[in-house]
Amino acid sequence: MSLPDDIRRHRLFWTWHRRIGIVAALLVLVLCVTGIALNHTEGLRLDQRFVTSAWLLDWYGIDLPEDGKSFAVASDRVSLFGDRLYFNDTPVDGLVDELVGAAQARDIIVAVVDGDALLITPQGELVERLGVESGMPPGVTAVGIGAGDQIVVRSLAGIYSADEELLSWAPAGLDESGIRWSQPESLPDGLRATLSRDYRGRILPLERVLLDLHSGRLFGGWGVWLMDAAAVLLIALAVTGGWLWFGRRAK
Repeated sequence: MSLPDDIRRHRLFWTWHRRIGIVAALLVLVLCVTGIALNHTEGLRLDQRFVTSAWLLDWYGIDLPEDGKSFAVASDRVSLFGDRLYFNDTPVDGLVDELVGAAQARDIIVAVVDGDALLITPQGELVERLGVESGMPPGVTAVGIGAGDQIVVRSLAGIYSADEELLSWAPAGLDESGIRWSQPESLPDGLRATLSRDYRGRILPLERVLLDLHSGRLFGGWGVWLMDAAAVLLIALAVTGGWLWFGRRAK
């Protein structure tokens, strides 16, 4: 005995209503969770927390620099990896384009980057950044140690030396043969592995991932359409739910 047409249509609508509800619930759950988290970005420090998952970093196309440069300073190292400066495995504040060299005088390490001299403690803390206003000569191409453990630099204007406080620079009038110039080296394998993990782990903030997940852009162009589909499914859920409710009330 076959069921009347109105009952069959009613059961069909209930079936599709449940299916639509399950799919929509999953997408709406993503929207709700990410939305709540994004509303509390400052409290959760989402802009200060970074993604370290290798597969997610690969998904975003975040690659490692092809090479790095390192200078030995006593038992320590000053290195440039990508656009980040490191003292041993500790990042130094700021982004850097070029590392010319590094040398140590007494208890301060001098690293010349982008035409400026950075004064760094043996603990890796940046003390000061000296530029042309401190008499730093333009076009520095090398850093070394001269007589009396003076910090000296080779520049387009000649060889300059720093005073005892490393606060000003003046022509040195020294013979290069007596200067121990710092020499660039490749990153040791162990240090390169450590810097690789740190470098990639400081690029992608968690806030960016949640924003992309909330909008669907995490999955590319079709991800946006997927979130649009969630809105359409909710509309369909409301329509079918209303039809079923009014249909039952009419009986």
